[in-house]
Amino acid sequence: MKQSLLRVVPKLAFFVILLVLCYAGLRNEPVPQAFNEQDKLHHWAGFFCVTFSAYLAFPRTRLFWLLLWPLLGSMVIELEQSFQPLRSASWGDMAANATGVLCGVVAILVWRGRQNAKLKKASVLT
Repeated sequence: MKQSLLRVVPKLAFFVILLVLCYAGLRNEPVPQAFNEQDKLHHWAGFFCVTFSAYLAFPRTRLFWLLLWPLLGSMVIELEQSFQPLRSASWGDMAANATGVLCGVVAILVWRGRQNAKLKKASVLT
């Protein structure tokens, strides 16, 4: 039971994050901002979270795909926004999306390095 729960929770988290990201990106009105350019923070955080949670949900996925699919998804969302009357596509948003994805990939590499170090340390102790 515990093993199956540990497999389901990361996948559930990934799909919830993906759903929130798509909803916020595809809605007719932009998300309200408390300060100027706050949307860039939303873009960065959203794509960081979707990239890292994708790795946690699907740990055997190659980094290339974890880089490619979020970047393509962000382009599609930005393109779709250009067709809405109250939204517009922005190069700044695309840069924030790409930065979020790249930071997510760096976090994945750090996470993998720490996991490998733990495994090596455990194998030395046994």
